[in-house]
Amino acid sequence: VFSDTEWSLTNVYWKQLFREGRLQFILGAVDPTDYVDMYGLTNPWTQFSNLVFLTDPTIPVPNQGLGAAFGAMATDHLYVLGGLADTNGDPTLPGEWFESFFDEQEYFYHLEIGWLASFDRRYFDNIHLTGWYADDRKNALVESGKGLSFSGAWFVNDTWMPFLRAGYSDGGGALLEKTVSGGVGYYFKESKDLAGFGLNWGRPPGSGLDDQYTAEIFYRLQLTQNLALTPDVQLIIDPALNPQESSIWVFGLRARLTL
Repeated sequence: VFSDTEWSLTNVYWKQLFREGRLQFILGAVDPTDYVDMYGLTNPWTQFSNLVFLTDPTIPVPNQGLGAAFGAMATDHLYVLGGLADTNGDPTLPGEWFESFFDEQEYFYHLEIGWLASFDRRYFDNIHLTGWYADDRKNALVESGKGLSFSGAWFVNDTWMPFLRAGYSDGGGALLEKTVSGGVGYYFKESKDLAGFGLNWGRPPGSGLDDQYTAEIFYRLQLTQNLALTPDVQLIIDPALNPQESSIWVFGLRARLTL
């Protein structure tokens, strides 16, 4: 999304469901961001644009590559999700996936335990803890690391979705060492429009960099059933990846057509 990656192979997997989906696993070439630390506002095509709201930036989730994961409902409300993935995954080099996974043996492990209002609303009413561990990446010169993240989101009256997310990492090559995000999405029932607002505080790893603050607001205008237009405004104060700037404004406009 919004990059010059050119051609890549992102998903080639087998997904098996049991007990009407309450027990399932996935195996193959996977994108761990499809299931690690998910909540109801993580779609970059239709919701936020900035990664601090789409993912937890303290989790060094690898790019697409070989991996496996499982999920199970332990009770009507309690679930567990876990798996591993190649920390060196590269969707632009699918011919090297097997060599990377089996020869280098550098993996990202994750385990998530959460509470749901119900299985049918698992993406909307979800509170969970995610723990992770990443092996050393010798060629990339990245040391091993571990961390813990919290996420809580609730869909109130199928209209408001407030969320609170926080994470901590110790090594592993994560973008941020500590982070706290909060915000809300508002769904307009009559028009299917969506407005969203988020605030984030993040502490970059290492020393010498100021804390980063991010704000984003967007409005998804559902022009027809198949066409949406989303203007988006972001403000990043003391950006960690551009310390020469005190603040950066980002203006975006997305169009999405489905067939």
